[in-house]
Amino acid sequence: MKPTDVVGVVGIGGLGHLAIQFAAQMGCEVVAISGTEEKRSEALKLGANHFIATSTSASNPFSVPRKINHLLVTTSKMPDWEQLDSILAPMVSVYPLTITDFETKLEIPFMSFLLQGRRFVGSTVPPKIVYEEMLEFAARKGVRPVIERFPMTLEGVRESLKKLEDGKVRYRGVLYVEDA
Repeated sequence: MKPTDVVGVVGIGGLGHLAIQFAAQMGCEVVAISGTEEKRSEALKLGANHFIATSTSASNPFSVPRKINHLLVTTSKMPDWEQLDSILAPMVSVYPLTITDFETKLEIPFMSFLLQGRRFVGSTVPPKIVYEEMLEFAARKGVRPVIERFPMTLEGVRESLKKLEDGKVRYRGVLYVEDA
């Protein structure tokens, strides 16, 4: 990615909130895409330039000043491609970064993607140096996870799992040992 690119992030959760920060700190224009308006202010504070709530805009085509060159999908399911079509650049690269299971099928509007030169980009486990460079960049630029702390007790674990199950953890849950 280059600083002149427009990066879309689908899913403002544990991975998505970090993706927004990294892309913004790299100088990219960032479009945060979420199901509801609930995370708008948080996404903008994290560095997004634009925000789209797919549920409130379902009947209208989306609009952004410049079309997305790179789309990071950080949700557990693929987005509605027809719904996003108006904001994707013809040669967009789509990076599916999460999977829920090995049985889930990737469904795309094949001809639309083929005719516009759109592509899916897979990933492998990078070498250690890539992680070191990423952590150095994060430290230099102030990219930090937003965490919610839970005591490492039976009640703390139960509370964290309940919030996780309800989709209410913002954005990473961390168990900690209380000082004695």
